Amino acid sequence: MALFPIAAVIEHRFPHRTITHSFLSTAIVGILAAPLWVLGWHYWAALVIGQFLGWFADSFTRSGVSAFWPSNVRLVIPGNPKARLRSGSTAEYWVLGICVILAAVFINLASAGGITESFAKAFFSDTGTAARMFNKHGSDRVIVVDVVGQNVATSQPVQGTFIVIEATDRDLVAESRLDGNLYKIGNAPDVQIQPSSVKTTVGDRVSVQAQPQALRDIGVSDWLKRVPQNAYVSGSLLLDEMGDLRITSPVGVYPSLRVFGGQLEVSNARPGQISSQLREFWILQGQVVIKVRR
Repeated sequence: MALFPIAAVIEHRFPHRTITHSFLSTAIVGILAAPLWVLGWHYWAALVIGQFLGWFADSFTRSGVSAFWPSNVRLVIPGNPKARLRSGSTAEYWVLGICVILAAVFINLASAGGITESFAKAFFSDTGTAARMFNKHGSDRVIVVDVVGQNVATSQPVQGTFIVIEATDRDLVAESRLDGNLYKIGNAPDVQIQPSSVKTTVGDRVSVQAQPQALRDIGVSDWLKRVPQNAYVSGSLLLDEMGDLRITSPVGVYPSLRVFGGQLEVSNARPGQISSQLREFWILQGQVVIKVRR
C-alpha cells in the first residue's frame, strides 16, 4: 500500500512485465535501497533479492518477462512451451508453495535457526521461549525479558524489564532493572512471579567468566574481599555456629541464601547480600562458583 502511488504511475506508463520485470529494475532498487546498509547488509540483500525473485519467477510463465528492458527480447523459461506455467493455474501455486517452503528451510539453516527463533519470540510470549534464548545465547549475549504478571507472595501486579541470569527448561531467574532484586519467573511451585506475558530480546554482547572456588577455614569478610562486587555466587557453605544463623530476605523476592541440609545454599547471590547476612561468620568448608558478567 505504501508504494501503491508509485506502482500506479509505472503501471500507467509501461506495459505489464516490462521495466518492473527487468534486471534494470533490480539495479535501481539496489541503488535506492543503499541506505539500508546502515541497519545491516542483510536488510538490503533481502529487499533486492526479494524484488529480483518476484519478477524472475514470472519468466517461467508462458508470456515471460522483458528481463533485458529496454530491449523487446523476452525471457521465457523453459524452452519447451508445453513445460511453461500458465498464470493463475493450480500448477503455478504448487510451484510457489514449494519454493516458499524450500526458501524458509534453507534460510533457517543458514541463519542457525534464526527464522524459527524470530517466530517463537514474536508469537510465543512465554518463559519457555526466553529460556531457550538464554540457553542458546546467554553465554555471550544479554537476554532481556519484559514481563507482565503477578507476584505470587504479595499478589501485586508486575510489569517491568529483567535481565536473565539463569534458566531451566521453562523457568527463569532474572534480575529486575527497577529494584536490582532477583526473581524466579515461571509456573513452577517456587516462583516469585507468575507471568501472563514475557517478551524476549537478545541484547548486547557480554562476557561471562565462571570461576570455581574451594573454601576452607576462612572468614566470610576476608573471603569476600577477593570476590568482585558485580559477581554472582552460587554453591554451598558449611559455617561455624550454624545454629545461630538467621537468614532474612524481602517478601516475594528470590531466596539467594537459604539453610538446607545443615549447610548454607547460595544461589546467584551478590557479595553484598552475603556480607550483610554472614559478615561475622567463619567458613569451615565450601564449594562455590563465582560468575562475573562484563
